[in-house]
Amino acid sequence: MKRKWKIILGSLFLVTIILFFALSSNQELTTKLLEVQPGSIAKTFTEEGLVKSAEEFPLYTTYGGTIEKLQIQEGEKVQQGDLLLTFSNAELHFQLQQLQGELKSIQSQQELELAKLELDKLKQLAKIGAISQKEYEDALNTAKSNYYPGQIQALQAQIDAIQHKLSQSSVFAPTTGVVSQFSLKEGMIIPPGSQLLTIYQSDEYLVEVYILTEDAARIQPGMEVELIQDNKDKKISFKGVVEKIAPTAEEKMSALGLMEQRIKLEIKPELPKNLIVKPGYALDVIFTIDKQENKLIVPKTVLFPYQDGEALWVVRNNTAHIQPVETGFENEQDIVIEKGLKAGDQVILDPQLEGLKEGAKIKNL
Repeated sequence: MKRKWKIILGSLFLVTIILFFALSSNQELTTKLLEVQPGSIAKTFTEEGLVKSAEEFPLYTTYGGTIEKLQIQEGEKVQQGDLLLTFSNAELHFQLQQLQGELKSIQSQQELELAKLELDKLKQLAKIGAISQKEYEDALNTAKSNYYPGQIQALQAQIDAIQHKLSQSSVFAPTTGVVSQFSLKEGMIIPPGSQLLTIYQSDEYLVEVYILTEDAARIQPGMEVELIQDNKDKKISFKGVVEKIAPTAEEKMSALGLMEQRIKLEIKPELPKNLIVKPGYALDVIFTIDKQENKLIVPKTVLFPYQDGEALWVVRNNTAHIQPVETGFENEQDIVIEKGLKAGDQVILDPQLEGLKEGAKIKNL
């Protein structure tokens, strides 16, 4: 009797196992599918660009000095001819007054000497023998001497130099624009030749970007690029055109601390209305160096090695099948399928799906 029950229970257990595997083999796998349709694929690379004004006017001081009065602030808009700042010039005025006094003194001495000579009278005296011819010639040479004119000319040159310095003590805006790169304070002593500030045009911008020299051969003036401003809430994409390519490369430090040879490009952006950009803003610049249209494209991650080639999983009539393919053009993420697929085919995006095998039932997620 016990033996009979053991046989019955064993049979039931065996039937249960068979039913479990039968049901498991018919269970649908749920996963994401990609319906392949013709599209475009491109090879791109991205660099960071910086917005700058299309027209910038850096202002320098020739003589330097102590800043006496500032009339402007950082970010302020100025008009051409506006007074920006003044340097202290009291010492220059003292020097000018001293030189002008010396000039008057020399001119007075010259006039006095010429008055003493009375050349016409001496000439008549020489004719009648009242004085010798040599005395007359000495007086004539004194009158024609460069002594006084030379001193006058030297003093006048010094006066002109001081007056030029005085004219430089007031700095005026050479153009209409916005003040930037401004960190001056009243009382600050500025060395000669220093940059004071920059005035930039606020209505026209360029994007400056440096690309690797190995990429430069594929970039031409007039080439269209994509520009992206990454705001907190969204990314704004707009177009730009390569306007200028530098004739020589520059050595730049990479983010990893490596020295690289890079070429500077200037890009003219097509700014959307109401988009706020200012000099110094960072933008992503996407360069498209090759592109193909009307191709069947899949992510590279769907491929796997198969019979000395590559394959992917396709779903036909809700059933998984291994499909060998031939690939072509590719970029970092996607690849073109030249043979093995047709438009409308559904491809399994996860080739490592647990339970995935030939003939498995598939349900689109």
